[in-house]
Amino acid sequence: MNFLRALSPAEREAFTAVALEQAFARGSRLMNEGGRADHVMVILDGWTQVTVRHNGSERIVAERGPGQLVGERAALRSHVRSATVTALTEVKVLVMRTDDFASFISAHPRVLDVVENQIYQRLSEDPEGYAQDGWPGGFPLQVGGHASISRQPPRPLTGENCTVLLTDVVGFGALHRSDRDRQIIRLAGLEMMRSSLGTLWEACIPEDRGDGLLIVVPPQVPTAKIIECMHRELPDKLRLHNRTYNEPARFQLRIAANVGPVTSDSLGMSGEAIIRTARLVEAPPVKEAMAATGCGLGIVVSEFVYETTVRQDSDFIDIDEYRQIAVVLKEFKSTAWLRLVDVSPPARDPLGAKHPAVRTVAGDLAAGSLLTGPARTGYLALIAGVSRDSIDRGDTKGT
Repeated sequence: MNFLRALSPAEREAFTAVALEQAFARGSRLMNEGGRADHVMVILDGWTQVTVRHNGSERIVAERGPGQLVGERAALRSHVRSATVTALTEVKVLVMRTDDFASFISAHPRVLDVVENQIYQRLSEDPEGYAQDGWPGGFPLQVGGHASISRQPPRPLTGENCTVLLTDVVGFGALHRSDRDRQIIRLAGLEMMRSSLGTLWEACIPEDRGDGLLIVVPPQVPTAKIIECMHRELPDKLRLHNRTYNEPARFQLRIAANVGPVTSDSLGMSGEAIIRTARLVEAPPVKEAMAATGCGLGIVVSEFVYETTVRQDSDFIDIDEYRQIAVVLKEFKSTAWLRLVDVSPPARDPLGAKHPAVRTVAGDLAAGSLLTGPARTGYLALIAGVSRDSIDRGDTKGT
């Protein structure tokens, strides 16, 4: 897709007014895999090659030429380049800082459609490898119908106590979403978890579950490190996604965390710990709480994870943001702890602000600013496991 040609005259003029022209000699690197993604480029003249490191060698992903936009995926999402762009000829480009590109899209909302169309085309051009900027274009199939998205074959698990994460997209199959929207959501969900966990991702064993991810973390990685990354990194990344895309590709995310024995074989990973984590992420109180508040992120942890990790990490986690819930689903009965985070895009300037503070729902509920009247009473009763009448009487001891 020719990005510049897809812009209207006014949009093109606004873009070129902010961007700076720069030239690169043949063989120069315009972007480096692993480098900081603080700008995007539009190629004016010449050709480039996009490569990624794969199994110890460089793999050619694509070639990009005049009019094409490069670097926008990493710049708007992970802030780290996942591919290298090298000049095949002498190249002239327009360079725009990430913040300016975000402001440009905010001021010209139609450009979001242009960018999304480009993303979809690039996902389609390399369905089994990498699309633009090394964004995974598809998941290689494994026995059992799940996908392995690990870089190397994982070490077999034989019942070790592992940290288990399970993500689930709310309303993944909703009728207002197209297959294109769902593919964008799946890939965004993968990249959010990968970039949130950072270097810890290399030790993880992930499996694609269609509308979410199963991530098993071997015991050598402390559960506290995983939980810290979830709280510190994930909300902003989900917020940024929901700022960047139109409504059908925005999503709410549930994520559950548990610890327990996991085994693996040729069919994949299994164990009661995984089953229990699935019950947590599907728990009716979690679904009902997110529906009642409209919150974009729900983090639910087992009693064990709460007691051994959440309560111990005061630097990144405020335990007052958690509420105890009762989980009764199929044969599973237990208590768990739920934190809701509002990651919805702001009403104005949806791309201009840089990492606004995450507003937690627990604090809003306590102040009565998010829900009022019967809705607030009903939700407090829901998460506390007490009756509506008890809350009306002020009898909420232990909540």
